[in-house]
Amino acid sequence: MPDVLDPELQFFEMADDLIRLSGADRATMRAVGRALRSTDQFEEVVDGMDTITLQFDPLQLSLADVQALIGQATQSASDHEEASAEIIELEAVFSGDVAPDLDLVANTLDLSKDKIIEDLCAAELRVEMLGFTPGFAYMSGVPEHLHVPRLDTPRQSVKAGSLGLAAGMCGTYALAGPGGWPIIGKIQTPLFDTSWETPFALKPGSRVKLKAVAQS
Repeated sequence: MPDVLDPELQFFEMADDLIRLSGADRATMRAVGRALRSTDQFEEVVDGMDTITLQFDPLQLSLADVQALIGQATQSASDHEEASAEIIELEAVFSGDVAPDLDLVANTLDLSKDKIIEDLCAAELRVEMLGFTPGFAYMSGVPEHLHVPRLDTPRQSVKAGSLGLAAGMCGTYALAGPGGWPIIGKIQTPLFDTSWETPFALKPGSRVKLKAVAQS
């Protein structure tokens, strides 16, 4: 059974150097994750959709130390309000060969392509987590009338920058890789740069607005 740190947050030992937290709402989990990262005491702090996974050096931190840091982060999470995060504007092209599934999505939803683009760009999106490929951002906030399923047959290769729409979320492919989401456009704003201190432009908790632009 997990140790309970407070009425919501639960603490699971996954390995000698690995802890998983769960149980609180997403906003709280993101705030706790940011507070834990700010301690610089962990090897990795990885946000999941409803979890946080912590990797630490057991030679430097005891389990009691880790629990104490989590407790402090939980108490200070209110100081890390995500609402204050700057909105990141991503320019996107929604036409031509970079939007191979936009017609499919429009037919599935019985909406015009212009209406889909307009409503998606009007929404404020939120990065919930990164995965399944490096830098792939799962973004919530997609209007309910724009929810569509994944493709029946995934692609073996999706180009970097591609913008997907599936299962009530948007997804950005920071790097090329396989994928099963309908591709409705391409992000023109850089999503990955090895010269950046943090190489991926998006991170859990990022607020995002899409801006439709013409293909250059």
